[in-house]
Amino acid sequence: MTEASTINTEEHREELERVLEHYNLTPACLSFTDSFPNEPMRASKCQKLLSRIIFKSLITAEEKEAALKELHLFPEDVKELEDDRMFLKHTLLKYICSIQQRWQPAYECAKWAFYHMRRV
Repeated sequence: MTEASTINTEEHREELERVLEHYNLTPACLSFTDSFPNEPMRASKCQKLLSRIIFKSLITAEEKEAALKELHLFPEDVKELEDDRMFLKHTLLKYICSIQQRWQPAYECAKWAFYHMRRV
């Protein structure tokens, strides 16, 4: 059993796959890993050219906090991401934007994801 502060991302697989399909991406784009070697605080990763989105299977509270710090330009919106489900959904949408609109900077993809996470 995992701690309450740890997110078991694979428990959210079906919902994440539905979001992918809504944006015309297949569930095969989603994968899970135990860790990201050389990046111990990373919770997720996007490989744009391969159209692959990878989540850690278990995301600790510290890893989630590190990911949220990257969104410091959205102080009001970040509050919604305290909910683990919304955190995963926003992260997934941010990467969907990165894949579908490769030329967009990370800031624009995060903004796009905040807009779309309330609509999907």
